[in-house]
Amino acid sequence: MYIIYLRKSRLDSGAGTVSEVLERHEKILQEYAKSNFGCEIQENCIYREIVSGETIKDRPVIQAVLNRIQEEDVDGVLVVDPQRLSRGDLSDCGTIIRAFRYTSTLIITPTKTYDLSEKFDRKFFESELMRGNDYLEYVKEIMLRGRLASVSEGNFIGSVPPYGYDKVMVDKKPTLVINSAEADVVRLIFVLSIKESIGAGAIASRLNSLGFLPRKKDFWTASSITEILRNPVYIGKIRWNWRKTVKKYENGEIITSRPKSDSGTWTVTQGKHQPIISEETFNKVQSGIKNHPRIHKSKKLVNPFAGVLRCECGTAMSYQPQGKSEPRLHCPHQQHCGNKSATYKEVEDAVIQSIGTVIAELKAKSMKTKKDFSFNDAVKKIESELKTVESQQDKLYDLLEQGIYTNEIFMQRNGKLKAKQQQLEKSLKNAKALSVPEIDYEEKILALHEVLDILKNPDADAGTKNTLLKKSVKEIRYTRHTENHTKWDNTPFTLEVFLKL
Repeated sequence: MYIIYLRKSRLDSGAGTVSEVLERHEKILQEYAKSNFGCEIQENCIYREIVSGETIKDRPVIQAVLNRIQEEDVDGVLVVDPQRLSRGDLSDCGTIIRAFRYTSTLIITPTKTYDLSEKFDRKFFESELMRGNDYLEYVKEIMLRGRLASVSEGNFIGSVPPYGYDKVMVDKKPTLVINSAEADVVRLIFVLSIKESIGAGAIASRLNSLGFLPRKKDFWTASSITEILRNPVYIGKIRWNWRKTVKKYENGEIITSRPKSDSGTWTVTQGKHQPIISEETFNKVQSGIKNHPRIHKSKKLVNPFAGVLRCECGTAMSYQPQGKSEPRLHCPHQQHCGNKSATYKEVEDAVIQSIGTVIAELKAKSMKTKKDFSFNDAVKKIESELKTVESQQDKLYDLLEQGIYTNEIFMQRNGKLKAKQQQLEKSLKNAKALSVPEIDYEEKILALHEVLDILKNPDADAGTKNTLLKKSVKEIRYTRHTENHTKWDNTPFTLEVFLKL
């Protein structure tokens, strides 16, 4: 069985839309299939990658292809060129190579077929992928220069237009035009900020009560109002680079975020679009924000569950002191999501109980999986034998190059090694299908015991508790719904604990 994998590359820029490029490539590969296999590839064996992503993690279709070649007897995958499979970093290249190599799946292009169980095919394929990665970095640099040049001309190159505007093309250049309905709301926001001197939260509540809705969400929030009040796009400017993409390596994964940059690092140029408000109005608002900054009484962390405890709507729960009363944890959007608050003590006790339950569950899983590790041991043994065979093949090539072995002897011995390698790869595939993920439950249990101990310690500070909690717990999801419309009540709440396994 053969399958086709299609993906538009940055090399295809200007070659048509995604669908046009994929259709053209599919025609090339189907003609190859008819010529070499005697028939076309069926639709259920064609994979089309529509989304753009540099890594395998960001590309669900290539993940489906890799899963399929591991689970089924796929003889080969047809691609226009090797770089369609990956232009990612060394880690992604290694993932692609291991998947095709140990499943004995061929990579077939119109000009060459790669058998990654063969040393020289593998090296050539590796060099192709790395050449693609080098080219990707080069293209990204060129594209960045092009974006900066376009911004300096006053074009709007963002993918999503700001509230109050629509994105259009004028003389083949992207710019903004005023959306009259949304622009009226923008003007109202600035009027409320100046004439009534109310904050972003109060403005959001006013808009929600008047029935004005944001573009994609069900209600306005203080942060969305603040973003409008501070955005110079509304006085005809283009702001660029105010959210830089930052990548960090955490828990074995690359985490991408787009934090707000300091104002001094932004690029602000005159745009081609019409302003919605005057510069005088905008500057008055900025002066008001500067003269009435949010003052934090203490920068010291007081909430051990900061960044971990979340409402079922996905919003981080806030810690709210109550004077002489018990502090509470609540969702900032509780008037919309309906989740009621709880005292900090209630949540802390429930978290301690939930983590205790999780520890008991992990102990039970640990006992069960110990019985299944025999298959995992088999995988390691076969992988070790495969390495030995590869080492023997390397020596065989060296002896051939040195003239010690004749071509006849080389072919005879290489054939035996090749047969042994194929048998080992087949055994490895079967063993992997029966193996279970090796999770160090003992380590997780020990880490969670440390979390329990520190949560129960009244003398430990919130920062230390938060640090230890985040090492083991990815998220705690909080839910508390009630028919009672009072602010506080005793309705039971539920917690779901998600570990970093």
